[in-house]
Amino acid sequence: MAGRHIVLDAGHGGSEKGGAGPLRVPEKDIVLPIALRAAQLLRAEGATVTLTRQGDVTVPLYDRPQLAERVGADVLVSVHANAIPDGKDPRTVRGAGSYFSYTQSRPLADALQRSLVAAFPAVGDDGLHPQANLALTRPTSQPSVLLELGYLTDPQNLRTLMSAQGQEGYAQAIAAGLRAYFAGLPD
Repeated sequence: MAGRHIVLDAGHGGSEKGGAGPLRVPEKDIVLPIALRAAQLLRAEGATVTLTRQGDVTVPLYDRPQLAERVGADVLVSVHANAIPDGKDPRTVRGAGSYFSYTQSRPLADALQRSLVAAFPAVGDDGLHPQANLALTRPTSQPSVLLELGYLTDPQNLRTLMSAQGQEGYAQAIAAGLRAYFAGLPD
């Protein structure tokens, strides 16, 4: 991982709470410790990691990918927890998913998705979501992926997302997915 520059974005923050499941725990509070721990793991392997936020602060949405551009990051990974839209049955939607806008980001999304599903098979596999029209995956020149680690509306996903063991496992899976991605690049 030496020589790799990764921007990790802990989704939401500050006044932007993100989604919340039945326990009303804001998404912003669940994903921050995962991103912070993933950054620690990646730095221990020699990567340079820039975080979009390190605490409960509001970071404007478009400032996040602009930061990745400014620092010349190799990749941008935004960490989130999903919630279902109105009108869907919460008992039928669960699992980790990887969202990306452009073909250049597919290998990164694929490596991260495989790693998440391998680490948490019981959470479920919500799959790859290409051509995502998301502010964090569109305006970047580097590969950019938005991870939805699980659904806040699924009881098992929520328990995993909120537990210390689950958060450690997610951080490890993100680091492993990035390691696999970079290992697969041509020299």
